[in-house]
Amino acid sequence: MTYVVLDLPFRRSAVGVARRWVLDACRVHLPDAASQQVLELLTSELVANAVLHGSPPVTVAVTSEPGQVRVEVGDGSGDRPQRREVAPEATGGRGVALVDLLAKDWGVHPRPDGSGKVVWFSCAAGTGFPGRPADEDG
Repeated sequence: MTYVVLDLPFRRSAVGVARRWVLDACRVHLPDAASQQVLELLTSELVANAVLHGSPPVTVAVTSEPGQVRVEVGDGSGDRPQRREVAPEATGGRGVALVDLLAKDWGVHPRPDGSGKVVWFSCAAGTGFPGRPADEDG
């Protein structure tokens, strides 16, 4: 099992940094393209939420083992993420709904030091987007 943590800047560029870092850290344990796409999308959504709606410091942590990955995004705000009902034409507000739909499991807990929260999700190998076979590369 591997556990690694990255401190992120409190700005929008943290989303791309986290997405690439998590994929690099987990590629060996989630080798299929569909699982990697889900991993990238959900990491992006949680980090974007931390930067847009949370407060510093923002961290991303990964626990991985063959066929299984857990990603944890922490920030300094204690406010829990909320699933929203959004209009079809809205350009945002779907992050928590995507995590709920695509993650194997997810949740929220306080940071161990009490200085905010950690939102986490897990992905398993062979996890793809609904309605699309997990072994498609595309």
